[in-house]
Amino acid sequence: MVGGNEGNMDGTAYSDEWSIDGKERGVTVLDDGRRVAVKPEHEWADPRIARLLHDVRSPYLPRCLGLTSRGKGDSGNRRGEGNATFSGEEYLDTRYFEGREPLPFLECSPSPAVSSIVFEWVDGRAMREVEKSELSSTCLEKWFDDILDGLAWLSQCAGNPIAHLDISPDNIVIAESGDALLIDFSGARVLDGRARAPETSRVYKEGYAAPEIFLGDLLPESDLYALAKSILSVWCEESATTLTHSSIRGALRKLAPSFSERLRCCLSDDPVNRRDALRDCSLKPITEQRQLSCTNSETDQLPTGEDDPCPYSLATCPFLEVAD
Repeated sequence: MVGGNEGNMDGTAYSDEWSIDGKERGVTVLDDGRRVAVKPEHEWADPRIARLLHDVRSPYLPRCLGLTSRGKGDSGNRRGEGNATFSGEEYLDTRYFEGREPLPFLECSPSPAVSSIVFEWVDGRAMREVEKSELSSTCLEKWFDDILDGLAWLSQCAGNPIAHLDISPDNIVIAESGDALLIDFSGARVLDGRARAPETSRVYKEGYAAPEIFLGDLLPESDLYALAKSILSVWCEESATTLTHSSIRGALRKLAPSFSERLRCCLSDDPVNRRDALRDCSLKPITEQRQLSCTNSETDQLPTGEDDPCPYSLATCPFLEVAD
């Protein structure tokens, strides 16, 4: 199983990392003996994502099994509440969720302290832990497409674009089958403006977040940038925060030309240009209405030299939460 992930981890992960930063995490078992992992329910930016991960089947996505019953720290009769967080009318805003039953309740041992989402246990290792000698342009491109295929299928089922928003080498697991599996969907959301968390609230990992994230835009193309940075980070055997333009150019030259060009497109500051990296079945593109203000034709939305500078630094901005 995978260990040592940085930042948030979703319940499909994979080892003893479940006591990070003093937050409870736990690998536990169901009554039938199946090994599972859990993620506190309140940490999810958009609970609809868990609903999707329960119903959707893909080798490139973790499977949500349900919810734990009332946690030790919860008040009230959880079973009597009818799974309100996941069945409330405010979350049934896309075609996929209409008429769906609430997530099932599961009894886990040991029981989490708070109501938590339960995920299947997947044997594998974080992409960060794969030895450089095992890497090749072919396998990296396969993993690249595995992740995009999983996100594309999730978007297709939701009926709206979905963004993960927290892709890094530690949130990509290479399963024993050789497939790449994206984990930690707690910060993900359906991009329809109806997520539980406001759009000004997000979790990101420094070095992997696309430029538009810092401008307040949440786009599916942001995942392309983060995925390319994750691939290059592993290929270069260093954190994305230390990658330079020179090291990126050198790394790209060692990859197959076609894949190198796809990654180059992903690193564009313009999210629209990143679409050139996609295959026909990949991520659903953003609509004209959701394009970044910096690419919008309305000049009054463009920043000028006379605009007031942002008063916040990366470390003090109240609208961003940096994952450790």
